[in-house]
Amino acid sequence: MLNPPVFLSAVVLALAGGLATPLAAAPLSQILAQSPLKPGDFDAMRAAERALYGAVGTRSGSSVKWSNPETSAHGAVKVTGSKGGCLSLRHTAFPGGASAARKIDRKFCKSASGQWLLSE
Repeated sequence: MLNPPVFLSAVVLALAGGLATPLAAAPLSQILAQSPLKPGDFDAMRAAERALYGAVGTRSGSSVKWSNPETSAHGAVKVTGSKGGCLSLRHTAFPGGASAARKIDRKFCKSASGQWLLSE
């Protein structure tokens, strides 16, 4: 498991959000520029994730809503499963207030030191 920098999390979210551009074929700035999600949206999404995996007793079905008033993007992140110190999360995001949702799955596992790390 590794703890990716913020920009890598953004790339993972952008690619999972439906971009067709392969990571190796375009610079990071271009990938992010083509994403319907903006940096502030990613920040709101990560804050919602932290609220879930940081809470005591979080279980499947728990969810947290998020929004970014600057871009009109909004959504929710929901725990879809937990196993062996890991939480599977599903984001349902509406970039820029879009009516069509983007689904993004991520998995976090708790390390021996107690830190939650992005696993998938």
